[in-house]
Amino acid sequence: MADLRITELAALAGANLAAGDLLAIADISASETKKITVTDLVGNATTLIADATIPGAKILFSSGQIAGTSIATGGITATQLANDAVTAAKIDNNTVCQVLATLPVSGGYVGQFALDTDDDKLYLWDGSTWRTIKASGSANTFVSTSAGIVNIDVSVSGDQVTIAATLDNSSAAAQFLAGPTSAAGAVSYRTIAAGDLPTATTSAKGAVVVNGNGLTLSGDTIAIDNTVAAEASDYHIVQYDANGLVTAGRTIIAADVPVATSGSVGVVSPGSGLNVDGAGALGHSNVVASGTATKFTFDAQGHVTGTESLLATDIPDLDAAKITTGTFASARIGAGTINADKIADYTVSLFGETQPTADHIGQFFFNPLTRDLYLWDGNVYQPVGISAGEIILAGTYDASTNQLDSVTAEGNAAGFTTGSALPAAATENNRYYVVVSQSGTGTAPAPTVTLEPPDILLSNGTSYVLIETSETITAQIASNVGFTPVGSIGSTNVQGAIAEVDSEKVAKAGGTMTGDLVLDDCNLVFEGSTANDYETTLTVTDPTADRTITFQDATGTVAFTSDLDDGTF
Repeated sequence: MADLRITELAALAGANLAAGDLLAIADISASETKKITVTDLVGNATTLIADATIPGAKILFSSGQIAGTSIATGGITATQLANDAVTAAKIDNNTVCQVLATLPVSGGYVGQFALDTDDDKLYLWDGSTWRTIKASGSANTFVSTSAGIVNIDVSVSGDQVTIAATLDNSSAAAQFLAGPTSAAGAVSYRTIAAGDLPTATTSAKGAVVVNGNGLTLSGDTIAIDNTVAAEASDYHIVQYDANGLVTAGRTIIAADVPVATSGSVGVVSPGSGLNVDGAGALGHSNVVASGTATKFTFDAQGHVTGTESLLATDIPDLDAAKITTGTFASARIGAGTINADKIADYTVSLFGETQPTADHIGQFFFNPLTRDLYLWDGNVYQPVGISAGEIILAGTYDASTNQLDSVTAEGNAAGFTTGSALPAAATENNRYYVVVSQSGTGTAPAPTVTLEPPDILLSNGTSYVLIETSETITAQIASNVGFTPVGSIGSTNVQGAIAEVDSEKVAKAGGTMTGDLVLDDCNLVFEGSTANDYETTLTVTDPTADRTITFQDATGTVAFTSDLDDGTF
């Protein structure tokens, strides 16, 4: 529809007004007309109304009233209330005066009344305490006298009348209303005399006389009647009199305290292995160097007197079941101790259709489909020889007669015949092989070279290939086997390495060494001529510095310290 002037627009009923409806409004700052929702206009325009411009008659509250929760605490004072503005109907119960069976701890505001229904007394809260207004059935009379103002309270309860008089004589001497001292007579004001006071008993308060027994009266102050020299530094044993007053004292000595026993607490003196210094500190009498040791000696009191290093002979044999953690180094495993029942499955060889990841160098892998065998060299799987699945045994070949001296069922099916020469290599016998059984020179179609058992003649479908297994199996020598130099062995083949070891070893039967023999944490054990459970062990204490023990240039028997002359020989 065409744009219309605002005056031409259709009217919107108030009941149909929605929060999202739009209003047209002139934006003075931008000099243009814009639109605004009803919600935004009402929510933001109220903050722009000038203070004190909305008449009270224009404010409509819920049910025409202001809720009590909307009035601030203490917000209504005398200046906010007009005369006769608050009627009884507007005041809530217990607001001006609380009517309770028990007087509350405090009032709600200063000037609030409270009626205690238990004793029918009226109280007024002054901000800190409840003030009594008037007791039920009582009358108050104030009389001015030369001694002060007498306040006489008269109260009636049933058929009883109670009269109480108090004197406000703050400006007069300490006097009270009474008759003659210790006798009847006219009532007047006078000072308190001793005869006016009751005598104190074990169950009632009263007057007392200070007349000795450890007490004295100095002026109006009661003090203890006892004098001894003060002691503030040492604790003393004291003497006291029948009144419990200390009369003398002295420092504690040993005889004052009981001797300790196994069943009672008391004083003790140091015994064997203990001492006491001048300051009374109890300590051990033995002296040993501090440190950490695995083996030690001790005296009868359980004091450590010396230490030594733990020796291998100090440790008892342990059952293997006691070892539950850690691993054994290969040096701890005896030679030839790992047999078949100790080897887990797939440790030596792995099986599968595809090459797996090897667990260690020297592990085999066998493919059961192709019947190929491989060995892991640390980098790749190397094929091992000729796999049974790739070639087929046809029989044996006598090179001296150039005839087949035996044929297998597979060979016979492929055209190989016992007592006949080798058939020509062809597609039908491809991958078939014979093993040389007798030495000789081959004749075509076999290779025309010297043949030795157990050489192999393999057909590739075109010719026979010689696989000289005789050279690698029967003629191999140690000098042809490689060796990696290690330690002091410099040879690069097994034969040379063995020769170096033989020339440098110390023979079991004895030999000569040109260098020092260093023993690392071990002993020399001599079995003797008889092999039994008894040996002589030569050992040394773990040295803490370089030591040298020299045997003199002489022949004789080494003596023990127990063999030395102590002067009795």
